[in-house]
This record gives sequence, C-alpha cells and structure tokens, in this order.
Amino acid sequence: MNGATLLLGLAAVLDVIANALLKKSDGFKRWVPGVLALVLVVAAFGLLGVALKSVSLTTAYATWGATGLALTALMSRRLDGTRLRPAAWLGLALMAASVFVLHSS
Repeated sequence: MNGATLLLGLAAVLDVIANALLKKSDGFKRWVPGVLALVLVVAAFGLLGVALKSVSLTTAYATWGATGLALTALMSRRLDGTRLRPAAWLGLALMAASVFVLHSS
C-alpha cells in the first residue's frame, strides 16, 4: 500500500463522516454538524487532490467513491439500522471488483 492509497482511504473516511454529520445537521438547521461536514468535505477533496499527483483520476475517483459508498452503507446500518438486501451486497462486491480491475490495469 502506497501513500496515495492511504490518502484516498483517509479522504473516503472523512467524506463518510461528513455525510453522517450532514444528516445530523437536519438540513443545516443544526449549524455545528453542518459546518463540520463542510470542513471535512473540503479536507477530503484536499486529500483527493494530493493523491491525484501519483494516481490517475479514474483510479483515484473510483477508489474514493467505492470506498465511501461501502463505508456509508455499513455506517448507515449502524446509525439507522438500514439493512442491505442481497442485491445491494452484490453491487458493493461488483464495485470492489471494478476498483481492483482499475488498479491492476
């Protein structure tokens, strides 16, 4: 695992936390979680930008997006009790496979 991969992972984690805070902001009615969400989104994009120095845009965005989506799905189960159906798990697996193919090509 190289530095760019770690940056992409951290960017995805920050993005997921920002999404959770955005939900907590209740449409920005609660300003503290809303502002924190915005700060984390900017930080996530900053890390993505740094990672783009050594990773192609396609691979970086696919990795960031897929990681963020998978983590959001898992976090949603924990926070909201949302359960994924088998088709959703299959979709996440296909997404992971596509990121692997992008990284290996």
